[in-house]
Amino acid sequence: MDNNLAETIERLEAQLPRWEKGLFAAYGAALTMLANSIIRAFETSYLTAAFFQSLKNVEPAAFTENSPPILLTDPVALNIQRALFAPYWLLLGYILLLGILIAAGWLGLHSTWRRVSLPKRLDLIFGFLLAGWIVLLSIGAQDPFSMGGGYNILVVAYLLFLGLGYWQLRRKRNKAEEVFP
Repeated sequence: MDNNLAETIERLEAQLPRWEKGLFAAYGAALTMLANSIIRAFETSYLTAAFFQSLKNVEPAAFTENSPPILLTDPVALNIQRALFAPYWLLLGYILLLGILIAAGWLGLHSTWRRVSLPKRLDLIFGFLLAGWIVLLSIGAQDPFSMGGGYNILVVAYLLFLGLGYWQLRRKRNKAEEVFP
């Protein structure tokens, strides 16, 4: 039985380099999301100002409750409006975030992986969690003015818990490695 357990642990440890490659892919996707979100935020503000500036020149009386809504009739402006408010990039961000957090949870909590010692998989787990934080940050970077205070608290709290958790677990690991003379 012990020989079978040792073989299982060795087989799992042999899979760790594949998980590292998955972590590099997660970082690539997360950083691409962040860069694209920042560019998209600037693009959205410029396009909104360019195509919907004419609405600022309308008299305030036109925006009363009984007045009909102002409809865009220009096909180019309609397509730009659809592109600006399309939820697909946000949906992709949530799917990516979920996938990354599932990978971290799998390495950290699954009963099979718990057989492998935590110090061997600790950096991978926190690497995936950091990639998830980058994706979470990129979701808010797309439209920073419409994100509420709860989102900002979530991003900061996630990073604080991530940093403090990693520091605490590394400190415990370093204390356990001390050898007394």
